[in-house]
Amino acid sequence: MREVVSVPDAVAFLDDWPHDKRNPFFYLAENAMQAAINGSIPVDEARDAFESFCDEAGILAMPPGTA
Repeated sequence: MREVVSVPDAVAFLDDWPHDKRNPFFYLAENAMQAAINGSIPVDEARDAFESFCDEAGILAMPPGTA
């Protein structure tokens, strides 16, 4: 399990994701992180894209009490 609590954390996580498992959800999340860094979209929108990627990949674990 790996905790991701910021845009830089999410970028690092995505950088480590295997190339052969990258799909449209991955690229959506990657683009959203870059847009958040550039200030083009709010961090909340980037987080939603990252959570969608994690959910689709079957790796999303929500913090206790948030489900």
